[in-house]
Amino acid sequence: MAQDSVDLSCDYQFWMQKLSVWDQASTLETQQDTCLHVAQFQEFLRKMYEALKEMDSNTVIERFPTIGQLLAKACWNPFILAYDESQKILIWCLCCLINKEPQNSGQSKLNSWIQVRE
Repeated sequence: MAQDSVDLSCDYQFWMQKLSVWDQASTLETQQDTCLHVAQFQEFLRKMYEALKEMDSNTVIERFPTIGQLLAKACWNPFILAYDESQKILIWCLCCLINKEPQNSGQSKLNSWIQVRE
């Protein structure tokens, strides 16, 4: 289990960097790279969901302080949303982060990341 945690943290950093690159450029190369890696990203999302559903929000914030940014970047990427079950898994991950009655600023911050942009 500890190795899974280390692997997920390394994967998290990799995908955060990938999403930042994909978010900043809309070239043909970037689109091809997205398509090339989207299946692997979906598998990462599955692992992330399995981890998130076992954590309380304070642990999530401690281990993955930029989780809201990662999920938001994924939600705005049409290639990710269109691929297989990625959209559904993204929603599952977001649901793990919602606190109906936030008890602290960290939980409020998670809720604010999840709210729909207007």
